[in-house]
Amino acid sequence: MSIKKLGALAFAAMMAAAPFAAHAEEDVIIMLGGPSSDPFWGAVQQGFDQATKDFGVKTQWSAPADFNDIVPVYTKMFEAAIARKPAAIAVGNFFPEPTEPLIKQAAAEGIPVVIINSGGAKYKDLGAIAFIGEDSYQMGYQGGKVAVGKGVKNGLCINQIAANPVLEQRCQGYIDAVTEAGGKAKMVILASEDIGNSQKVQAAVSAMLMQDPTVDGVVTLGVAVGVDALESIKQVRATGRSVDLGTMDLGNTVLEAVAAGDMSFASDQQPFLQGYYGVMIPMMYNKYKMAPSGAIGVGPYMVTKDNAAAVLEVNKTIPGSRGAN
Repeated sequence: MSIKKLGALAFAAMMAAAPFAAHAEEDVIIMLGGPSSDPFWGAVQQGFDQATKDFGVKTQWSAPADFNDIVPVYTKMFEAAIARKPAAIAVGNFFPEPTEPLIKQAAAEGIPVVIINSGGAKYKDLGAIAFIGEDSYQMGYQGGKVAVGKGVKNGLCINQIAANPVLEQRCQGYIDAVTEAGGKAKMVILASEDIGNSQKVQAAVSAMLMQDPTVDGVVTLGVAVGVDALESIKQVRATGRSVDLGTMDLGNTVLEAVAAGDMSFASDQQPFLQGYYGVMIPMMYNKYKMAPSGAIGVGPYMVTKDNAAAVLEVNKTIPGSRGAN
């Protein structure tokens, strides 16, 4: 279903409050977001909050505080949400092994499930009513094409959450784009518990670049890591070495860096839409028994020097709508 059609449904939905599904013991749509320490999720929550306001429905945002023990923490949060028998649950399928049985359980209990952000390939098989998110491979592949255009011959894709197959798909896309052009690239792992500790991330990125002086391209898979990597790469560039940098997701610092030419690209998965549609779609399903016929792709939307300033202006006018401030 196109965004235009979804917009029309949204307008219709605003004309009347939606009654919740008959099974629900709690009239609430629960969204399980990613760690609040990750700036990306602030934009998802902003879309979630705006939809809550626009449609006048009862919602609850739940998220772990950080990446420490993220798999068991997120799993327990999902189990607790199901136990409440809410009107609907929006959840990311970040960790398939523990998450997919719970998606099936929720669906079997009559709870509408919308998968956001990660896990679109199997959403129908799991019993979910919709998927809203990126094409993970293309997020990396299109970024890799930009990097190749900048002359990258030896790239690194820094993966900060090794347990998430979506991030592996992003890296594979970047690797394929570089290798198809005659270069080489590989994925390297950054300890997830180091995210948010700029000193540790910068030290790790510096070590990666020192280990192989021929590396001339880096892509990171999130704003926080991207901003930290930029500081390390600036130091390397000061020695006369050329290293390209791109990232996934947006924020003011990233947008400013892309506009200035310090980063060559940012692959955007439009998190605001994930949060917004994650409320709108289950609300529409409960009221009208309508759901999209296929996955709703919201990324990649490529941001380069050509359009970064315009996107940055939007994020300053409506703070957080296009990523972290």
